[in-house]
Amino acid sequence: MTWIVDDLAGLAAFLRGKGTVYAPVGDGGTCYGKLAREQEPELDSLTDVSARHLFQPMTHYYLKFEDQPNADAGFRDFDTAPRVVLGMRPCDLRGLEVHDRVFAESESYRKLRSATTIVGYLCPARESSCFCDSMGGDPLSREGMDVSLYRTDDGTYVVTAETDRGRALMDGAPFAPSGQAPPPKFAEADHPKLEAVGLAESLNGTEESDGWEDIGFACVNCRVCTYVCPTCHCFTVTDEVFGTEGGRATVWDSCQAKSFTKEASGHNPRAGKPERVRQRILHKYNYYPKLHGALMCSGCGRCIKGCPTGRNIVEELTLLRGGSRS
Repeated sequence: MTWIVDDLAGLAAFLRGKGTVYAPVGDGGTCYGKLAREQEPELDSLTDVSARHLFQPMTHYYLKFEDQPNADAGFRDFDTAPRVVLGMRPCDLRGLEVHDRVFAESESYRKLRSATTIVGYLCPARESSCFCDSMGGDPLSREGMDVSLYRTDDGTYVVTAETDRGRALMDGAPFAPSGQAPPPKFAEADHPKLEAVGLAESLNGTEESDGWEDIGFACVNCRVCTYVCPTCHCFTVTDEVFGTEGGRATVWDSCQAKSFTKEASGHNPRAGKPERVRQRILHKYNYYPKLHGALMCSGCGRCIKGCPTGRNIVEELTLLRGGSRS
């Protein structure tokens, strides 16, 4: 079923009655956060940071304990109260597919996913750093959305329930139903382009390529590329003590961190930047596709937009395939 919604404030107010609402917030919608009462989501542009933290929290203390004799550590699972994620783009949903595969055996993750209903937003225009089409994506794809949403020329929004979960979410909606809504429009723009066919195979045997020195030279190990990415999922487990209390937590980590692969002996198989950028690129475009038959990249372009030294993953992959930088 499809509805016409006059503004996002009305939609958000309705959705709050179904659970906690998360959406792009901040100056220009830079990240996903809890939508406060009377606050509207910022959907004009792609967020600087993906929605990854909503499904894999940056820090999660899953064990808590006190410094007492015979004290037991108490397990703390994710908060699985009903929630709605509003405004996820098709590229973020493709990233979520990766997390669904990687964490498929985690009961905690599955509970968190089952408590989440996704109201996706179809992209109105291409961003200059986006290359989702090169990765097999579609900015107007509704795949993975329980409810789809897009803006029309007159400023209203078309809302369509795509799944049974989406229909349950929209049950009781006070909006006008629409029998024939205008189709979504998409504005193209110049953007990075890459031929993805055969990409994984073309990277076979590149481990010793001289290109890694060139690619690694510009990297300053800030790790932004991995923290803004919707498909990255590396984490570490740490024990921490705060006075007489302590906890064990999963914490986001990055293959671009020098300490990520440092062993207890002191040996580090990826001590240099070329080795670390090689791991990131081959994991996404060679190792993961061999296991799962899909590239571990949604083409959102956040790594390009966020890199402080101007690294461009499309140019780097072109270089590794024997081409030249643009």
